[in-house]
Amino acid sequence: MAKTNDTPKPIATADVSTEETFLTPQRIRVLGIAGAAVLVVALVAWFVVTSGRRKEVYATTALEQARDAAAQNNFGVAVQGFNKVVTQFSGTPAAYEATLGIAQTHLVANQNELAVTSLGDFLKTNPPPEYAAAANELLGTAYENLAKYTEAQAAYRKSAEQATMDYLKAAALLDAGRAARMGKRLDQAREIYGEIIAKYSTTGSFTEAQVRLAEIASGA
Repeated sequence: MAKTNDTPKPIATADVSTEETFLTPQRIRVLGIAGAAVLVVALVAWFVVTSGRRKEVYATTALEQARDAAAQNNFGVAVQGFNKVVTQFSGTPAAYEATLGIAQTHLVANQNELAVTSLGDFLKTNPPPEYAAAANELLGTAYENLAKYTEAQAAYRKSAEQATMDYLKAAALLDAGRAARMGKRLDQAREIYGEIIAKYSTTGSFTEAQVRLAEIASGA
């Protein structure tokens, strides 16, 4: 009987010498660089956010200090403080508030011409609507104090257009109506009060507009 060859055949194995493992030294270096870059970006973002928050805190603190000085009638110190906020924190809400604070300080000090100048310069910078509306309201007050009723009426009307809330729009229109009456433009005053009654019946200015319209009708 012939003998069979019982010697087991060698099992074929894959040639791993040509395969490349995933975490090669080169890939490790690349991943390390990428990870470091992500970390740097995260740190920069954190720094920007925290710096912005610190800037807001500093600006708000300086703004409140200037307001406190104005409340104590230290007008020179107040204006200096407001100017500091405007210069050092330009573009922030605090800087816009400080600009309005300068104008308010001038008005309280009866420096209406200075208020007109500062507000005019501010409005030329195209501030956000809510600040532009407030600036035009103050501008109307300054003009009214100077007995420039036509200019006051126009400023109040502009404030009404820019205001973002109905009650502010109606209040500015009331001021515009008063300026029109002071300037002897009764037809325009009637039109303004009629606009308030027609558009802003849910505001506190509605009743006053009715009263003022009745006064014009009675010749009061």
